Amino acid sequence: MIKNEKKPRKRLVISLLMLAGGNAMFFLTLWLLQKYDKVYLDQVLYQMKASTEGVYRSIAGSAVIHVGVFSALAMCAEIFLYRLISGDLLKHFGKYKKYENYCKSSACSFFKGRGLSLSLLVLMTGLCCFTVNLDVVGYAEIHYEESDFIEENYADPDNVNISFPKEKRNLVYIFLESMENTFAEPAAGGKVTADFIPELSRLSRENINFSNDEGIGGALSFSGTTWTAAAMVAQTSGIPVKVMITADAYGKDGEYLPGAVSIGDILKKEGYTQTLLVGSDADFHGRAPYFDMHGNYDILDTESLKEKGRLDPDYREWWGFEDEKLFSFAKEELLRLSKEDEPFNLTLLTADTHFPDGYECRLCGDENEEQYANVLSCSSKQVYDFVDWIKDQPFYENTTIVICGDHLSMDANFLEDIDENYVRTVYSCIINSVVSPTNEKNRSYGTFDMFPTTLAALGAEIEGERLGLGTNLFSQKPTLCEEYGFEQLDLELQKKSDFYNVKFLAMEEE
Repeated sequence: MIKNEKKPRKRLVISLLMLAGGNAMFFLTLWLLQKYDKVYLDQVLYQMKASTEGVYRSIAGSAVIHVGVFSALAMCAEIFLYRLISGDLLKHFGKYKKYENYCKSSACSFFKGRGLSLSLLVLMTGLCCFTVNLDVVGYAEIHYEESDFIEENYADPDNVNISFPKEKRNLVYIFLESMENTFAEPAAGGKVTADFIPELSRLSRENINFSNDEGIGGALSFSGTTWTAAAMVAQTSGIPVKVMITADAYGKDGEYLPGAVSIGDILKKEGYTQTLLVGSDADFHGRAPYFDMHGNYDILDTESLKEKGRLDPDYREWWGFEDEKLFSFAKEELLRLSKEDEPFNLTLLTADTHFPDGYECRLCGDENEEQYANVLSCSSKQVYDFVDWIKDQPFYENTTIVICGDHLSMDANFLEDIDENYVRTVYSCIINSVVSPTNEKNRSYGTFDMFPTTLAALGAEIEGERLGLGTNLFSQKPTLCEEYGFEQLDLELQKKSDFYNVKFLAMEEE
């Protein structure tokens, strides 16, 4: 008798688990398609593996509601519906003659006892929805195809002669959250009806702007560089972030890409004092471990600034604190760093232009219909004013400023009607460089090319003009994108690379 009771219980547990899994996959897919302009499976996998501490509460709350709550409600409705059509609710609805007659029908008999099969159907529906919309099959086919491309094209900074000038220049590197040139180009269509970032456009025109066309352009977005942590790795180490399910947090014992060599590693050897300033929790997605390991940066984020008493203990806006405060802290840091004897590298990451809709601070205007457009315009003004402030400081003469979007915007609502033929590019601008470009326009390049290009802007001479997978854009050497074309290069970067796993992740060689 006991054995007979265990079997139905086991079937019930399995049915409930399949229902929960199927609903979760279905609503997760809907949420991703709704929230993100383009969903990349590697980004989804990365978020599942990396630290999410410090995530913006609105996004986390949206995920909980749309995935967790909606899944639970759907599951309750499905269970009720199954009990109804299988005749289990006869004692509750037996007073209704039609339901009583239905319970005696062949249809009711058909559904009775098929709870496990129907749960499997829900699970398969959810899996198919996720698989098709995120192209899981295509992702698997590409990522398990072996390629030697990265190994053959990687220029190891440890084996490249990099010569710095005797008088080393300071570096201010500004990562602009989700900033792309699309926002300055009404020809892109959709909700882009004007140049929403005129100050950034002006900086591009008046300084160095490596462009993909004759106008103001920028870097193309490649696989493994399309979210903030990966974009920061690409621009500072010249490599993409390849998501490996079998890797342990991108290195052993909490390390982050232990085999990579970054601009932080190089500048540290040259005696630079380095600071990372972000208006969020730097642990989010592994940024703190990366910058701590590669360059020993002094990391200033929401938590550390609270500990230092520079931010109220209970303060929280947006991801941590707004860009107005970020630039205020940055000015304080620059004044402090400029009084030291060593050259400095101050790296910033803005946050106000993050999706969804951006953060509308007290400085934002209301000249545009869309909130995101107003936030973009506000960010443009703040960056321009910050650069203007730096230009008025005594240390500016010996300081190079690099401004670059981290990746393309993910704001699905704002970008839904953009012309599909318009080529979206990541914003970039270099100010007060030591060298001038030989060819600034019609360059096809990725954000990982900023790695050697930034060092060259500081006056460093790079043997072979290549570092990582990046090419010094000040040189006449073609980039990998110019050499292989966007589609082939993007395909090769997605393929499995044992070299990448062993070299950068310190995994055992297969």
